[in-house]
Amino acid sequence: MWRAGALAAVGSYNLAGEVVIEASFHPVRWALIVALAIPVSLALAFLIAKIAGQDALAHYAIRSVRYLAGLELVALLLLATLGLLYEQRAERRDRELYRAPGRLMDIGGYRLHLACSGEGPTVVLEYGHQGSYLDWYLIQPRIAKFARVCAYDRGGYGWSDPSPKPRVPSVMADELQHLLHTAGETPPYILVGHSFGGLAALAFTQKFRGEVAGVVLVDASLPDMMARLRWQDRARLRLMQAAIPFGLPRWRGWCGSAAHEEIRGLKQAISCRSSLFETFYREWSSFPQSATEIRAITSIGSIPLIVITRDPSVAGNSSREMTWNRLQRERVKLSSNSVFEVAAGSGHDVPMKRPDVITAAVRKIAAQVSDTGGHPGNSVR
Repeated sequence: MWRAGALAAVGSYNLAGEVVIEASFHPVRWALIVALAIPVSLALAFLIAKIAGQDALAHYAIRSVRYLAGLELVALLLLATLGLLYEQRAERRDRELYRAPGRLMDIGGYRLHLACSGEGPTVVLEYGHQGSYLDWYLIQPRIAKFARVCAYDRGGYGWSDPSPKPRVPSVMADELQHLLHTAGETPPYILVGHSFGGLAALAFTQKFRGEVAGVVLVDASLPDMMARLRWQDRARLRLMQAAIPFGLPRWRGWCGSAAHEEIRGLKQAISCRSSLFETFYREWSSFPQSATEIRAITSIGSIPLIVITRDPSVAGNSSREMTWNRLQRERVKLSSNSVFEVAAGSGHDVPMKRPDVITAAVRKIAAQVSDTGGHPGNSVR
């Protein structure tokens, strides 16, 4: 049902046809035409006049540049205003078409989006960097067949409000616990964390060990291999954030373009927001602190742990991939009750490429929890 609702929303988006029509007459396109066409045309006129020996005509072209520069500025301001109106209308339409599928829970002045389904042991899904709960759209319906499964949007992503707090795993763990308790989702929880979400899952396990029945790390980020925010990345993110109000990212399809085809429209609707890029920027800037927090976690006791990593052969078994695989394998040392698995044929995006592997891992831990009355018991091996 969750997936059907998401796909129905995508269908409404496609059938509306407004995005396609508006994109072809988008103000940004005309702003670029005005900004380039007039100066280029006058420059050509000046060169032709000089080559032809028509000094008077060349002088006239120079005077025209000064006059038309003012008109061009006015035109660009007008087109920028139209771009603002276009984006505001598009965002308003998105809010009407794509209402939050789950619940918006207040956790102290800001709301987080939580969507749960199914019955049984509670499974909590944590997506990666710059994602949303939609990243689990292939997996949540599968797990809901044998467990209660909750996916949520961290502050600033998806349908959640931006969080005023630091974007580091320890804070995210506090927010998640507050959210789950406010929503009435009782522990213990089976945590599933993909990529950066794996760090948040580990932080939650460390802080609230009594509320965790098991952990599944899915190609989780490694503290020693997390990409630092370079000045080029900083500039690009700030540029994207500044361009969003004028509709440029939406027009160019930069928002959610890498999403699975079936949810691309829905993903784009929640991705073309300046708050998302601000959160992305803050989260990325905090990577050094996040890495320090995770390095301090050396053990989660005997809590069942399944470490899933990508297939190094997909990237040609490069030295970087082999290092990644080795460091992921070492993560089994975090628990005395752990298993290591490779998602054969999958790169980093395991939730989309091998949802069956993740589902099987969750089922294994969920069966244990059911057999032991809500707490981890037998070995996951």
